[in-house]
Amino acid sequence: MKTTEEMLDEIENANNGDGPAPLATVDDPDLARIAVAQIRLRAAERELDEAVMVARDVGLSWQAIGDVLGMTRQGANKRFHAA
Repeated sequence: MKTTEEMLDEIENANNGDGPAPLATVDDPDLARIAVAQIRLRAAERELDEAVMVARDVGLSWQAIGDVLGMTRQGANKRFHAA
């Protein structure tokens, strides 16, 4: 049985990376809406990770990043350090 993560990866990578037409792959429009929201959330999380990496590359502190995100510098470091 595939994990949710594996299924979402398949959905996102469909059509040469363009993703599927969610309504074509899910019979129920309410479920399709959930699938689309999940894809958008994952894309936003990747964009946030990239933005934090750029901020760190230009020398911004974990404190400054944490302030923008409403978290402590330690929390920001822990959340994004591996990214």
